[in-house]
Amino acid sequence: MATAKGHRIGEMLLDEEIITQEQLQECLREQKTTGEKVGQVLVRKGYVSLEVLMAFLGTQMNVPYLPLAGVSKPAAALMKLLPEQLMRSQQVIPVDKKGNTIMLAMADPTNVFVTDDIKLATRCDLELRLSSESEIKAALDENFGFQEEDTGELVKSSGIDEDFGAAPDLSMPAKPMVGAGMARPAAARPAAARPAAARPTAARPTAAAPKAVVPEPEPITPPLTAQVMGGDTPVINFLTNILVEANKAGATDIHFEPYEKSFRIRWRIDGVLREVQSPPRSLANALATKLRTMAEMDTQGKGIAQYGRLKLKIPGKDVSISILILPTMWGEKIVMHMLNLENVILNIEKLGMEPSQLELYRRVLQQPYGLVLITGPKASGKTTTAYATLNSINLPTKNVSSVDELVDYSLPGINQVVVNEKRGMTYANGVRAMLEQDSDIMLVGEMQDAETSRMILDAVPTGHLIISTLHASNPVTALQYLMNMDIEPYLLSSALTAIVNQKLVRVICPKCKEIHEASAEITKFLGIGGSKKTVLYRGRGCTQCSQTGFRGRQAVFEIILLTESVREAIINRQSAAVVKKAIENIPGYTSLRRLVAQRVINGVTSYEEFLRVAG
Repeated sequence: MATAKGHRIGEMLLDEEIITQEQLQECLREQKTTGEKVGQVLVRKGYVSLEVLMAFLGTQMNVPYLPLAGVSKPAAALMKLLPEQLMRSQQVIPVDKKGNTIMLAMADPTNVFVTDDIKLATRCDLELRLSSESEIKAALDENFGFQEEDTGELVKSSGIDEDFGAAPDLSMPAKPMVGAGMARPAAARPAAARPAAARPTAARPTAAAPKAVVPEPEPITPPLTAQVMGGDTPVINFLTNILVEANKAGATDIHFEPYEKSFRIRWRIDGVLREVQSPPRSLANALATKLRTMAEMDTQGKGIAQYGRLKLKIPGKDVSISILILPTMWGEKIVMHMLNLENVILNIEKLGMEPSQLELYRRVLQQPYGLVLITGPKASGKTTTAYATLNSINLPTKNVSSVDELVDYSLPGINQVVVNEKRGMTYANGVRAMLEQDSDIMLVGEMQDAETSRMILDAVPTGHLIISTLHASNPVTALQYLMNMDIEPYLLSSALTAIVNQKLVRVICPKCKEIHEASAEITKFLGIGGSKKTVLYRGRGCTQCSQTGFRGRQAVFEIILLTESVREAIINRQSAAVVKKAIENIPGYTSLRRLVAQRVINGVTSYEEFLRVAG
């Protein structure tokens, strides 16, 4: 039976009766939990052999499968054509050369950007073959020995390394690149028949149930840029490549995670972590050492958690990076949080509030004094909302000040203070100094301790408008947290003017958006009345969204004005249920859960995202 081009591998195996519908569904469910590719799960469970899987993948890509186990070891001269770092990170290996043509085995032969770079670097034509990741890694391990002490020496080289640390500018002349999820569309490749080697020797049972196609997320593979091809310091080239490609992919965080025998890298895109192909394990220590030097941390403090900051240019963009290094069982985990300063929205009209919410919020900010508390989980956009709020009320007639641990936003006309506990500049000292300088409007980065919180609440009645944030999943939790700080309830109830609670929801990718009919249970859960069938939307997964079905995020807000009933519940230290009920009874109040549900109905996001965000 001929296999249609562009089909997912699970569908292809199912069409040819290599696997059953039940086996496919079982592997798809497990894939959601483990994050593996569906093909990897099928092989691990023994439902299909690696050879059969690779043969089908070769058909899907229109590239012949080459089992490397049966190929003789490449000549030393052939292995010198490409840098080892390139071959390991992109999982490629030259296996033969005839005339001006190199036979190249790749785990992803569709990545035309890598092949173009290789053609440019070698000035040779390429004859592509598909091989598995494990086969390529084994072949590279047989040909190379990547010693950790060698990596350490490379880190100490003076040329590029010192320049990189002294004047960090990662701008590159290389052409635009994409990850594996943005490979050449299958439709652009010629069709091919199913390989004879993949034909099963015995018939499998054919499932009668309709086929369910579920998106198969693929790990992102950041291609190497031209600088990596020609560089001579693997650690710097590796770091440069990761930062550039993560920024292109829209990642906000990069996680470097060493384990006993591996070194995993993950990017957080639209709030969800995605795995990147792992580099050599021996790069882990060298990377931590280099980042300590660049961020001016204690280079000897390997047994303690350390925090540092960097500002870089990644191609032409100013990016602020916070770095946290944490000692673990197998090395040091590094988390780099990136903030693209050019994409920051510091206008409350563009934050994503509903028109009625924006009007209400403006009225709150026109009051001469009070505490506006912005709440939400970590990485939900609270800081952006806080600074956009401060920016909207920054007037020449007002003395406006802020104190924060991380000053990512430089705002003209605002006196910005950076917390530095080593030098005695704590949140409490900063607030005290701003009050002594008679600040009319203040932003306090976070109400993280009782002293600072009490100082803020004491300052409000004397005529100060204060904006602050608090990590909390909902407004009730925020109030309970403050009441448990031994803060007098009457002080909290009288000073607090409004709570702005927010979360970020992923937006369905417009390129692969599709309709599906919601069940009666889902319809009821979303609060949709009537007996008519409800049509919802979801992302199927495509090259534009790296098979996730989502692209970008939107903020969703709920604004709570403290009424007398809410203040009374606070003063009397009522239970969370009573406080929640009082908030729900506020005239005109709409819960964040209801607003997220409305975006599901409007086709902005999916029901699954509603469950993830709103519960």
